[in-house]
Order: sequence, then structure tokens, then C-alpha cells
Amino acid sequence: MDVIGKNIGNSLDKIYEDISAKASANGYQEIVIESFEGGTFSSVIWETEKVKIRLHTGVPTHAMPRIFGVALQHVRQRLDKYPTVQKTDSDVIGGSLVRDALRELVLAPEANGHLAHLDLDTEWEDEQRHQGLKQLIKDAPEEFRHIGEPGNAFASLLYARYCFDHPEAMWKQLKKQFADELPAAAENGESIAEIVSKNGWATPNDALNSLRLTREELNLAAYVAIEDRLKSELV
Repeated sequence: MDVIGKNIGNSLDKIYEDISAKASANGYQEIVIESFEGGTFSSVIWETEKVKIRLHTGVPTHAMPRIFGVALQHVRQRLDKYPTVQKTDSDVIGGSLVRDALRELVLAPEANGHLAHLDLDTEWEDEQRHQGLKQLIKDAPEEFRHIGEPGNAFASLLYARYCFDHPEAMWKQLKKQFADELPAAAENGESIAEIVSKNGWATPNDALNSLRLTREELNLAAYVAIEDRLKSELV
């Protein structure tokens, strides 16, 4: 299979076919794959009749199957009516980062679970995320240290996500640095990780419970709404 000029082999062929068929059954004529340059490895754009998956041009070929696979799983999640996170009428500076981090805390490991059997190469992605968080901790602004600030919520959510979504040996190195530099965020992160571990993400309702309870734990309701796609309502 060729995506944005990179031959990624055939490991994702079946998943791509299945999700394309599911998208078609839900009224989307095609899944379009495009290249882009931005701050994320991939993004998904939903249009009236098609779904666009954008893949970062800087991702090396050996790492692309994993990046593309995660993007496909995010398409599948929406089609399966997994919940997502939206802004409220009252937003705050940094609110977008918090909402993205909350969504990824639950939906990223759910996506990864559907790819685990393929044993895709994650080394490049893991190293990118590792160095990114290491630098973020080192350069953390003061608000990351104060409970109640969006920055602290963001850092707490990142901590919790890395508990689930980072190789254990690599996380062990960062975990101590996180606790030393941002103790309040690390403490909140441990509580959040426990909540998500208990409620999980195996079904849309499980994921909804994890998102809602995490939002409550961090008092984010003022600028974080959760869309229950099973009921087509914000909660």
C-alpha cells in the first residue's frame, strides 16, 4: 500500500478495507489520504461525502504504518459512535490543549489496542513523544504547577496518558522527572490514571464514563463538554 508517496507494505490493507467499507455504509463515498505539515503526526477531517486523513510528511516510512493505523482507528471510533470532547460557550486560554489531551487520554489507547496484534514499529513515535514530554517538563510554565489552572490540568492529563501509552522502561525515566518538577500534576495524574484504568475504553459507554469522571476530577466542566454520540447530545 502506498500513502503520501511511501510504500508501507500490506499490514494495514485489511483494516483499511474494513474501515473504508464502514465509512461507505455511513454515507461517506471515500477516504482520502493527504500529506501535510503541522504539529501532529496525523489528523482526520470529516466532510459531507468524504473523510480526509492527513499524514505528516516528516514521518519516516518505517514509522508510517503505525501513524496511519492510528488515524484509521480514529475514523473507526467516530463511526462506532465513541464519544469525543467539545468546547463549551465559555472557553479559556489553554482550553483547546486540555480538551485534546483529555480526548487522547482515552481514545489513543483504545485505538492502539486495535493495532497491537500487528506488531507495528513504534520506536520512532515513542522516541518523539519521549523527547517532547521531557522537554515540556523541563520548560514547564508556572501555571503547570498550580492546581485549578488549565496548564496543570493539561500536565495531569499527559501524565495519566503516558501511564497507559508509553513503553514502561521509557516512562519510568520520565515519571521521576515529572514527580520532581511537577508534583501537583503528577499527583493528579495518578488519580486520573486510576479512574481511567477502572472504567476503561472497551465500549463507547466505558469511554464516556472515563471522560466524564476525569473531567469531574479536574473540575473542567466550565470549558470542556463531552459529546455522547450514541445519544447525539452533549453531557
